[in-house]
Amino acid sequence: MRIILLKLVIIVLFLSSINSLYADEKESFNIGYYDLEKDIRYDEWGVHPVDIRSNTNQLYKRPIAGARLGLKDIKPFQRMAKVKFKLMSLRIKNIDTAANDILNHINSNNIKIILLDLPVTKLLNVVNKISNLNIAVINISSKNNELRSSNCNQNLFHTIPSERMLSDSLAQYLSDKKWRKVLMLTGPLEIDKAKSESFIESAKQFGLKIIDNRNFLLGNDPRARDQNDLDFLTGSAKYDAVYVSDTHKEFSYRVPFATHIPSAVIGSSGLTPRAWHWSYLRHGAPQVHGRFERMNQRRMTEEDWAAWIAMRAIAEALVRFKDNENFSFHDSFVSENFKLDGSKGPVLSFRKWNRQLRQPIMLSTDNWVTSIAPLESFVHRENNLDTIGIDSKTSKCSK
Repeated sequence: MRIILLKLVIIVLFLSSINSLYADEKESFNIGYYDLEKDIRYDEWGVHPVDIRSNTNQLYKRPIAGARLGLKDIKPFQRMAKVKFKLMSLRIKNIDTAANDILNHINSNNIKIILLDLPVTKLLNVVNKISNLNIAVINISSKNNELRSSNCNQNLFHTIPSERMLSDSLAQYLSDKKWRKVLMLTGPLEIDKAKSESFIESAKQFGLKIIDNRNFLLGNDPRARDQNDLDFLTGSAKYDAVYVSDTHKEFSYRVPFATHIPSAVIGSSGLTPRAWHWSYLRHGAPQVHGRFERMNQRRMTEEDWAAWIAMRAIAEALVRFKDNENFSFHDSFVSENFKLDGSKGPVLSFRKWNRQLRQPIMLSTDNWVTSIAPLESFVHRENNLDTIGIDSKTSKCSK
């Protein structure tokens, strides 16, 4: 009897080891992640001096940290998707060879889908270079409006919101508060001007009046005080709010409580639109941020969130649609049955016309989320999230 029991135990152990072996032999699903070694967006240049001196501030907050949290969070999906997720990253050293380097990395590592953290011009070069591969690309950091309009690409999806989504959110807030007269202050960079142009379009859509658009300069030269002195910059006009377009935030920090007329400050300082803010306390957001902070000893940025949700989107599409005939991410992401939880409240999905992820926008100060857009007073006949951003009528993307 003991011998029989011993044989049964051996058989059970043998079968369990076989099952374990097969479980470990899941198909590897490789996700590519690409960024630049020298990217001015993560450089010390333009960072506020207080942040540079701070012992607790971490520069170079690369959103690959969000992708790594996403990889950890989607591991429970592996069994249902019957794959083993791997994140394979490459930091490009030579910007001139970025497209070729990424193409070689994709081919040599059997990459299935990629996340790009690149400036807009380099991102377009890469997307065009790999277009023949018909591989889906997720943009996690460039907010450029043209990527969702005249320069859109069938293979390119966006989890980071566009500038238009951000400016529409601010315009909704001002309209709802009936603060309709806006003075604009625009910085010297091209991206500053692009932000202001986006807000001008949003102001038209939501019934705001731009009183004036004034250019500011950094410095204390008394000969240019009409462009660097706030009392002069914000004087001789009547307004309810001041919109500041200052990408590097070198000027905008000083604007709140320093305008000639007491007013709300929005844009790059004061009330700022973001895809994500660490102070949001609903819909599971504290749990997401808590996991991120424990992993990285810093707060989660909106680019981190965009990378995190991109990883979740990949897993969600595989679980829901992998068994479909002729599966592709291109079709799965824009399917009416694709639904994504971003810990921001409403169910998220991609827009068919420009492949932008629909999502709420957090309107926050540095320390607190004041409101969430779209606001309740703005409704859409199909999806209220489509009240912010480039809609199907104005987008120049081929449907």
